[in-house]
Amino acid sequence: MVEPIKRREPRKYKRIFVRFGKDSPQHRVAAIQISARGMFLATNHNIYPRGSELVIEVETPQGLLLARAVVRHAKRVAPQFERMERPGMGVELTITPPGLRDYLDSL
Repeated sequence: MVEPIKRREPRKYKRIFVRFGKDSPQHRVAAIQISARGMFLATNHNIYPRGSELVIEVETPQGLLLARAVVRHAKRVAPQFERMERPGMGVELTITPPGLRDYLDSL
């Protein structure tokens, strides 16, 4: 029997809008299932392969903060199945500016 993956941080089922991209934040998407260490970027477009490094821009009460992240899993879904399967990327935040983890924890 396979043991379930134990997460280091609990997920929060909140929705915030972020921008992300390979070298600079270019694409605006909803981030859901958020923790202080990562989030799921809900998108069926601009999906990067596992291991890709991304820049993520988050709007906080302190202003726009840029973080670095790595794609841990990615899933593209055919349009006719988007209601049954959630397309997108799970990303782990690798470099976060001061205040971003506190903001994500406060959601």
